[in-house]
Amino acid sequence: MRPDLLVFDVNETLLDLAALRPGFVDVFGSAEPMGEWFARMLHGSLVANHVGNYRPFGQIGAEALMVLALKRGIDVSPERIAAIVQGMRSLPAHRDVPDALERLRSAGFRLVTLTNGSSEAVVDQLRNAGIEGFFEQSFSVDAVSRFKPAPEPYLHACALAGVDTDRAMLVAAHDWDIIGARSVGMEGCFLARPGVVWGLPDPPPDLVVGDLSAAVERLADI
Repeated sequence: MRPDLLVFDVNETLLDLAALRPGFVDVFGSAEPMGEWFARMLHGSLVANHVGNYRPFGQIGAEALMVLALKRGIDVSPERIAAIVQGMRSLPAHRDVPDALERLRSAGFRLVTLTNGSSEAVVDQLRNAGIEGFFEQSFSVDAVSRFKPAPEPYLHACALAGVDTDRAMLVAAHDWDIIGARSVGMEGCFLARPGVVWGLPDPPPDLVVGDLSAAVERLADI
């Protein structure tokens, strides 16, 4: 069934986190801790959901980065931490993204974003990446004070877009995000970018692609 609404995750799915590598090299001597940092951000957001201690995703990112430094015995100032996290607002789009979004919009798909980032941050992110014009709306978990993969963000985005969840599809490079969307009846498109694999016991969605260009080809056949 052709979805009436395509809902895009932002970080890693549309935007390339590799641009943060120089900041990590500067602090840690290597970009290797980036994976642990992003995992700790997600861990912090899940704990925040569980205990009802919602706070901006950027703040959780700063907390996670400070923990990484402490674990490694590195003395780093809050200002330096904030500068690295602030870099998330100026990430470039993956190379395949602009053309694929243009093709999807030309094919008549409605496009929106849904991010764990703040409503202010996502505006900066999409503008700085040069892709804000492709989306009719950009949704943040700020509106419901619950991070993905809790059901509330997906339900909120679909409700404001005026689309039933079973007529919407989430496009994401994260298995946990797809699972969250499926829990409310949405379809999923898993974007298996280099180094990204499906790692949950739940089966992946029918639509699994290596980049957004391949997603366009598959969606055109629906």
